[in-house]
Amino acid sequence: MRNFWLLTRFLLKTGPGNSNQKKTGKIKKSVIGNRIALYLLLGICFLPLIGLLFVMGMEGYRMLAPAGCEKMVIELVCIAGALVFFLFGITMFLSVFYMSSDIVYLLPLPFTPVQIVGAKWICCLLNEYYLVVLMFLPIFIGYGVGGRLGIRYWIGMAIGSLTLPVMPLVYAAILSMLVMRLFRNIRNKDVLSYLGFAASIVFAVGINIFVRSFDTMNAETLIAMVQNNQGLLESFHVIFPNLILLTRGISNGAIGYLFVYVGTCLIFLTLFFLIAWKVYLPGVLGMSETTGEKRRLSKGEVEKTVRRRNPVVTYAWIEWKKLYRTPVYFMNCVLMTLIWPFFLLAIVAVSLITSLGTAAVGGMLASLLEESELFGLLRGEVPVAVAILTAAGIAVMMSMMCMISSTALSRWGEDFIFIKSIPLSYREQIRGMLASGVMTSLIGTLPFSLLFNIAAVIFGLHPVTILYTIVITVVFVLFVNYEQILMDLMYPKLNWENEAQAVKQNYRAMLSAVIDFAAGGAFLALGAAGYVWLRLNIHLITILLLIAAGLCTWLLRKLVFAKGAKALGKLE
Repeated sequence: MRNFWLLTRFLLKTGPGNSNQKKTGKIKKSVIGNRIALYLLLGICFLPLIGLLFVMGMEGYRMLAPAGCEKMVIELVCIAGALVFFLFGITMFLSVFYMSSDIVYLLPLPFTPVQIVGAKWICCLLNEYYLVVLMFLPIFIGYGVGGRLGIRYWIGMAIGSLTLPVMPLVYAAILSMLVMRLFRNIRNKDVLSYLGFAASIVFAVGINIFVRSFDTMNAETLIAMVQNNQGLLESFHVIFPNLILLTRGISNGAIGYLFVYVGTCLIFLTLFFLIAWKVYLPGVLGMSETTGEKRRLSKGEVEKTVRRRNPVVTYAWIEWKKLYRTPVYFMNCVLMTLIWPFFLLAIVAVSLITSLGTAAVGGMLASLLEESELFGLLRGEVPVAVAILTAAGIAVMMSMMCMISSTALSRWGEDFIFIKSIPLSYREQIRGMLASGVMTSLIGTLPFSLLFNIAAVIFGLHPVTILYTIVITVVFVLFVNYEQILMDLMYPKLNWENEAQAVKQNYRAMLSAVIDFAAGGAFLALGAAGYVWLRLNIHLITILLLIAAGLCTWLLRKLVFAKGAKALGKLE
C-alpha cells in the first residue's frame, strides 16, 4: 500500500502522463499552478452554462412536483451522468493507461500492475470532478433550492456527487483493458487517437440532439417520454444495477441507500483491481507508436525529396507533414477547421427534422424559394452588414479554434533544438510556422464564406459583399494567427509527454483563444455600434473596420518578427 499511495501522490503532482519530470520544485510551482489557472479559466467560461443548469434543476422540480414526479429529475441526471462519465472514461483511460509515455518509466519500477492502474485511476477520478462541478452539481443544487429540501437531501447530494463517477469509470477502465488485451490490431497510438476522436464527435452530436429535444418540452411531454422509454431506463439499471440506490438515496434523503451504494462500488473496485492484475500488463507491453510501413523508396521518390526549393516553403512543408501525420495534431488543429460547415449543417438539419419533421422542413424551404422571399430579405444595407459581420466572426472563430499557430513552437517539445541547429534564420522559421496556420485557416473559412455570399448575391445581396468578405476574412485570419504565434513564441509549452498535452492541455493556447475572442468581439461590437447607433453607412464602417484591424495586424506582425525571433534566440 505504501508504494501505491506514493505513486498516487506523485501522479497527482505531475499529472498521470508526466511522471518523468526532473525538477519536483518546478513541477509544484508551474504544473500545479497552470492546472489551477486552467480550471479557473474553464469555470469562468462555463458560468453561463452553470446558471442554465441550475435553472433547469429548479424549474424541473417545480414543473414535475404537481404531478408527484419530481424525483424523475434526479433519476435522469444520474443516468446522464453515468453515460457521460462512461463515454469520457473510455477515451481517457485509453490515453492515460496505454498512450502516455510515462508507462516506459513506470513499468521497470517496483510497482505491480494494480498499483500503476489504481494510481492512474484515482488521478482520472479526481480529474473528472470538474465535470461534476460544471454539469451535474448545478442541477442538484437547483433541484434542492426549487424544492426547499432539508439537510438530509444536501448530505445525500454531497455523497452522491462524490460517488457518481465511480461506477462508470470502473466500467470504462475494465472495458478499455479487455479491448486492449483481446484486440491486438488496434494496439497502437494512432488507431486509438482516431477511435477516440470519432467517439467524441458522435457523443457531441448526440448531446446536441438530446438537448435540442428539450427546447419545447413541458411536464406532460417529459412524463410521457419517460413512460414511453421505460424499457430504455430499465436497461440502464441493468447495466448499472446499483444506480437505483443512488437515485433513491439522493431524492429521498435516505443515507442508508447511499451507504449500500458505496459498498457496491467498493465491490466493483475490487473486481476491477483483480482484472487489472491479470490483464493490464500483457496489453500495455504490446503497444506501438504508429502504423507506418517500411518500404524501399524508388529513384524518382529519392530525387523528389532532395530537390532544391525555397527554404521557407520547405520549412512550412515540414510543419504541414507533422500536422498531417500526427493524429492528435491533425484532429485538433486541422480536421475540425476543414469540416466545421458539414458538422454544423448536420446538427442544424437533425435538430430541425427532430423538432419539426421532414415534411415541415421541406415545405418551409420550398415556400421560401417559391415565393421569392429571399429577394426581399437580401436587399438593402442590413443584409450586407449581417454578411460582413458573419464573415468576420467566422474568420475569428475558426482561426481561433485552428490552434496551429498557437502551438507552433509548443508542438516541437523537447525537439526544439532542431530550430536552433538548422541553417535558417529565426525570422524565416517564424514565417514557415505561420504559413501552415494561415493557409489552413483560410482554407477552412474563405471558400465557405464566399460560397454562402455568392449564393446570396444571386438572390439579391449587394455584389460588393463578396469583395468585403475576401478582404475582411484575410485580415482577421492574419490578425488571429499573428497574435497566437506571438503568445506561443513568448510562452511556449515545451515540457510534455504526449502530443495531446501540447494542444489539449496547453492553457497558453486557451488564453490566446480568449484574447482573440475578446479582440474579435470588440471589433465587431464597434462595427455594429457604428451602424446601429451612429447611423454610419455600412460601406464606410467596413472600410474603417478594415483599416483598424489591418493596423493592429501590422503592429502584431512587427512584434512577432522582433520579439518572437528574440525569444527563439534565448530559448535553451
